[in-house]
Amino acid sequence: MESDHPPSRIVQRQVLYEQVWAQPMTKLAMEYGISNVALAKICKKLNILYPWRGYWRRKETGKAVKPLPLPPNSDPTKQAVTIHRTIRPESLEPISEDTSQRIMAEQAPEQKIEVPDRLGKPHRLLSEHLIEWRSPKVDEYGAIWSGNIRQLNIRVSPKSLSRALRIMNTLFLALEARGYPVGIQEGYKRSLGVRIDGESIEFGLEEKFRRLDHPDQKNPRLQSWERERHQYVPSGILFLKITQWGADGLQKTWSDGKTSKLESCLNDVVVGLLKVAEAARARRLKQEQEEQIRREAERRRQEEAQKRQQELASRQKLEQEAASWTKAQQLRAYLAALKDMLNAKHGEIQSGSQADQWLTWAHQHADRRDPLVNA
Repeated sequence: MESDHPPSRIVQRQVLYEQVWAQPMTKLAMEYGISNVALAKICKKLNILYPWRGYWRRKETGKAVKPLPLPPNSDPTKQAVTIHRTIRPESLEPISEDTSQRIMAEQAPEQKIEVPDRLGKPHRLLSEHLIEWRSPKVDEYGAIWSGNIRQLNIRVSPKSLSRALRIMNTLFLALEARGYPVGIQEGYKRSLGVRIDGESIEFGLEEKFRRLDHPDQKNPRLQSWERERHQYVPSGILFLKITQWGADGLQKTWSDGKTSKLESCLNDVVVGLLKVAEAARARRLKQEQEEQIRREAERRRQEEAQKRQQELASRQKLEQEAASWTKAQQLRAYLAALKDMLNAKHGEIQSGSQADQWLTWAHQHADRRDPLVNA
């Protein structure tokens, strides 16, 4: 197994160039055991041009497309690369070519999302609450709760509000510029989300709060039940997170670090949203398929149950008719014997007599019980 999937491979620049134009980046990345984003970075490092978005679709439909030539490169350190496998082959989830192209597009310098120093023109989701946030109310943690800010999945202290709004405003505008509308999603709760390829993905921004011992915790003047155990202090550390359920194994959180701020991660956040949307769509389609299979099985079960009921009803009717026919035969046999007995004892029964009328009624009753007479 290890020989089939070596942990690292040395690949010449010319060979890698031929490979990226021979098959989609997603498939090639899976062969090397790395993400398609990592493969795109390797290509950029070696100055290898790779197919643009829509290239493979145009080629599949028979349209004329030509590979871009390999640029000259005399740097001896950029003639080959060692690709280290970072993902196990069985754990690689396929990503559509369209999503792969959009992910790689986020690596382009012109797509770099820059957060301005001032809010500028606020997005409609933020503009209607700015006045309320000038004198915000906070909860026991020190996080703002006024102005429907929780509905926007923003949980920060007043001190971090300005920065948080600039980050979220920039992200909102960047997403909508890419064709992904941002808004309050309907559902069991109304909260912030973005719609990507028909999937609603929830996300938000939060600040980390440090929990400290409260000064009153050991205050001898207070009774034990009057003492506060903890107090919370805003740290100023912000993080963006995708709150969408599922999509296990994908990165869904980006935070301030020691050497970089959250503002520099917004393109990565967009990539994360694209991947989660793809996973959500795959999960939804799978659930719909399973639901369709379940409904089809239920339909067949009901049909079988209906057939069994019809079969049972037919059997019961047959047995009832046979029993009625037998009863009619018994009645006729009895009436014949009764008539013979009356003739022998009292002579021939006169037409219109009481006995004759009764025998006529009795035969009619036997006929009514006979299903063959009424067929």
